[in-house]
Amino acid sequence: MVQESTNNKLLIRLNSDSSALELSGLADQALEELRTDSLPDSLWTNFFAVYEEPADPEMRDFQPALVGTYTIEGALIRFKPGDNFRDTRLYFARCYTKLLLQDAEDLIKTRELFNSNGYIEYKFSVSKK
Repeated sequence: MVQESTNNKLLIRLNSDSSALELSGLADQALEELRTDSLPDSLWTNFFAVYEEPADPEMRDFQPALVGTYTIEGALIRFKPGDNFRDTRLYFARCYTKLLLQDAEDLIKTRELFNSNGYIEYKFSVSKK
């Protein structure tokens, strides 16, 4: 199952071999600022995080983010999990970006990523054939 989520220009999707998630559509200024800063994982997960879907839907907001590697390549932010996505699991990704979409210069001015209740979400599973 693959669902693409969009909000304004943002798009989260699995890459072609289903080994990583890609986020595209951020403003060039925001990408450049992210490219020049070395963010610890704690800040990355406040901005763009991937979670395993829990059995109890009420526990979704309490799931720990998956550990992995974040890279920026061109206009894409890519998340590759430390352990590969498993084909028997459901996942969801959240990108907390509403404030960035409203004013990308805020990131540059404050040099902080915002954690707000506004996010886009992408639900997925990986089918390995």
